Amino acid sequence: LISTYDQFTFQADLQGRQLYEVEKLLKSLGEVTDEEAVSLISDDEEDFLKYLYYISAKYIKRLDEPKYKDLLEIIYLEDKELKTKLFNQYLKDEEKLKQFMRVFPICATTCISAHKLGEPKQYFDMVIIDEASQCNTAISLVPIIRGENLMLVGDPQQLNPVVLLSERDNAILKKKYSAANEYDYISNSIYKTFLACDAVSDEILLSYHYRCHKKIIEFNNKKYYNGKLNIKSSINNEKPLVFIDVEDNNTDIKNTSPTEANKIVKFVEENRDKKIGIITPFVNQKKHIEALLQEKGINDVTCGTVHAFQGDEKDVILFSLAVTDKTTSRTYEWLKNNKELINVATSRAKEQLIVFSSGKNLDRLHKNNSDDDLYDLTEYVKTNGEYMVAEKSVSSRALGVKPYTTETEEAFLQSLKLALDNVLYNKRKCTVHKEVSISHVFKDNISGSDLFYSGRFDFVVYEKEYGKREIPILAIELDGKEHMEDDAVRKRDEKKNAICKKHGFELIRIENSYARRYNYIKDILINYFEGSY
Repeated sequence: LISTYDQFTFQADLQGRQLYEVEKLLKSLGEVTDEEAVSLISDDEEDFLKYLYYISAKYIKRLDEPKYKDLLEIIYLEDKELKTKLFNQYLKDEEKLKQFMRVFPICATTCISAHKLGEPKQYFDMVIIDEASQCNTAISLVPIIRGENLMLVGDPQQLNPVVLLSERDNAILKKKYSAANEYDYISNSIYKTFLACDAVSDEILLSYHYRCHKKIIEFNNKKYYNGKLNIKSSINNEKPLVFIDVEDNNTDIKNTSPTEANKIVKFVEENRDKKIGIITPFVNQKKHIEALLQEKGINDVTCGTVHAFQGDEKDVILFSLAVTDKTTSRTYEWLKNNKELINVATSRAKEQLIVFSSGKNLDRLHKNNSDDDLYDLTEYVKTNGEYMVAEKSVSSRALGVKPYTTETEEAFLQSLKLALDNVLYNKRKCTVHKEVSISHVFKDNISGSDLFYSGRFDFVVYEKEYGKREIPILAIELDGKEHMEDDAVRKRDEKKNAICKKHGFELIRIENSYARRYNYIKDILINYFEGSY
């Protein structure tokens, strides 16, 4: 094919006739929606299971080959401890692992146990990490380096990894190795780190939601998902949301509400036919509820902090806030906008979410006009979903959402290219690249900034010198309102400005409201190039 492609007649036919015919056919077909594509997929489960059965049989049949004799001997050992030891040794051998994958091309493992699969080399076409938002960077690298491609599945709006490294040691290591905030070991999961640093890969929102009653998940949808969830659940319940006001909430034990605990245990006793989960933000409250359940001989109801419920679901979730007369403003500050905790706790409930708390203490601790997810939740539950939830628009790159739309970006890119052509009249050959790493523009980190290795410019203009590589000459940033209103984004911008100033490199900022204005962009370029002649 390569040798054929070198022939002029083939190129002329491919580009002059075949390509034209293909484009003509595509235009006649028009756009195909996801719904139309999905409708073509067969729903015949029996056919699919038959396919899996026979393709699996084809692979398993390979065990009859003489080279798998040693593997079969391990499989049929009766001593489980010896079997495990020899099997791990078998998988550690690189050639044996490759043989093993001819029979079992899909391997399931934990991140840490992936170190038993051969050497730290690429063996798999793809590594898929589930619940990646709960995986820290260190353990995630063990499976990641064993695959050519990577798929991270998770939710950055849910729980972060539980990391035992102290804040002090983390800060020392960050400073020692000049690690950027995007690589902060405590603050980020491997999922959040990739979202912050990888501007090339696709990000797909699994938007269809089937688990929860519509009124339960609608709070999370408005508060944490920009209203993007497509709620498809068909659960019917007259009272999906219940708030139980616990007035007598005075206690001497920190972060504990005995009255809430008693009401919760009574509810469990009266609803033994339901699958119930009990969630509380505080370990002391969890221990107190567990003790009461044990006294009543109830051992089949899970009670825990929210980490025990990630990935789980129950018919009914009893959410014990344990906000009492003793709860301090500092404790409430930690709790009120703990979005991962609130998001996971509420979305575990399929049929009913029941919130236990003290209304008077919530009112005492809540500050009017302040950002307070917990107060919004309790008001939403009290009004059975009628309360107007204060929506949060996610505009952070760390959460994978750009501060401007793809349409705006593409419109700006086209205007920029056209303006360059018209301003330069082919006097200088310039090209534009988008989402360019800062470290690719400059050779050395003379600014000493932590953003040097993780940051990106929205657009970089390159000039191609005759017979030489492309030289970056100008960076352009599209700024939305978050660049004025968000402190974290502003600080990031200041670091970018400082890096460019240190390197004597021009950085131009354009409000994204001007991104589609061709004449405005053209005037900016004229001023820049006239000043540089």
